[in-house]
Amino acid sequence: MDLDYTKSLLNFIDNSPTAYQAVENMRQALNKQGYKRYKINQTTKLQKGDRYYYTKNDSALIAFEIGNKPIEAGFKIFGAHTDSPSLRIKPQAISIKENAICLNTEVYGGPIFSSWFDRPLSLAGRVSVAGESPLNIKTHLIDFRKPILVLPNVAIHMNRNVNTKNEIKANLHLIPIMGMASEIESKANQSKKKDKSFWQNWFYSLIAKELKIEPKDILDFDLFTYDPTPGQIVGVNDDFIVSSRLDNLAMCYAGLKALTSDKKNSNFNGINLLLYTDNEEVGSVTKQGADSSFIRDILESICINLGYSRQDFLAMFDSSYMISADQAHAAHPNYSEYADPDHRPIINSGPVIKVAASQSYATDSSSAAKFIGLCKSADVPYQWFVNRSDLRGGSTIGSITSARLPMSTIDIGNAIWAMHSSRETGGVKDLIYLDRVLKLFFDL
Repeated sequence: MDLDYTKSLLNFIDNSPTAYQAVENMRQALNKQGYKRYKINQTTKLQKGDRYYYTKNDSALIAFEIGNKPIEAGFKIFGAHTDSPSLRIKPQAISIKENAICLNTEVYGGPIFSSWFDRPLSLAGRVSVAGESPLNIKTHLIDFRKPILVLPNVAIHMNRNVNTKNEIKANLHLIPIMGMASEIESKANQSKKKDKSFWQNWFYSLIAKELKIEPKDILDFDLFTYDPTPGQIVGVNDDFIVSSRLDNLAMCYAGLKALTSDKKNSNFNGINLLLYTDNEEVGSVTKQGADSSFIRDILESICINLGYSRQDFLAMFDSSYMISADQAHAAHPNYSEYADPDHRPIINSGPVIKVAASQSYATDSSSAAKFIGLCKSADVPYQWFVNRSDLRGGSTIGSITSARLPMSTIDIGNAIWAMHSSRETGGVKDLIYLDRVLKLFFDL
């Protein structure tokens, strides 16, 4: 089995601990492929063959290339989200308990709490520092990379119900430990230890040392915990990929690779576009989320910079198509009762079409038929996911985006186990299957 694609994906995920690093890595990849930074008010007009990208708040990205007949063929959009469930660090970050340096956190998204215990953890994200004026700040991406945290379980001898009735309370139990306070205090001036700001200053100094800046310049941060253990290929036949953040960086990578690959047909039609938004795990209602006006603004700007009118832009939605890609639930051999009796996605059996009567997925028969046609043309198998009728399912950006961009939209994904765990499991073959479909999609 050719594992080059899988290894490349794992490298991307390992180097993208948060949405900020993911977008920066994709931005650099696009630069290498000749894409230019797009400005809404740029004077340079767009034309066939142009390639551009636009970023929002360092954590959302739109990339596009112009083909033939933009108005007639419309937008061909592949959408995904850049964020993953995690623990976000609170502004007053440090507390001392039982002589341990504890990191105050709040839950971001819907992680499986138990999966974060007893594994090495690190910190990554974005730091905002003072600039030339109060409203002209600078940002730095930060990734400690090495394990500097641990979230230990309590021993079974003290909690005999740990395997049966073990409620995990976020405010008490999801507090990672950074070290022992006595080790730091022994090196500090005795008077400074009594200062309430001592530990906050210590934490800022830790960040500043990593970034090679002055602690006094740090104004705020967006920091998240993550597991720095590299992703791996697993299974007796190299069947599986086990990694953090497969949901949803594997989908972001799939679209990026397909868009930037060599086209069989240099005369593709329409506007090929990647739409990668942030904050899907917490509802998407942010300036960089799927439920934001920035998406429609950028698409309208593209149309205007091509020399078309607003009426032309509005007409494009009827000829456009979006594939919203998020991971899908595979039927689990140890928890098979949770899958619908007749819709049981299997790992390494092709992309999964997701359907929900609640419209939490945007799929309808028309949008599904288009994707099925792509799969058949690419000689790729496909599957269906529908929630068990008495279980509430999740959602993704498909329905949100299609409400703002009224175009034919389908929700799909690759089948994985343990979605929202700190380590998720997917299929190696499914990566290749989706790659073939997306290359065909952008080649039409």
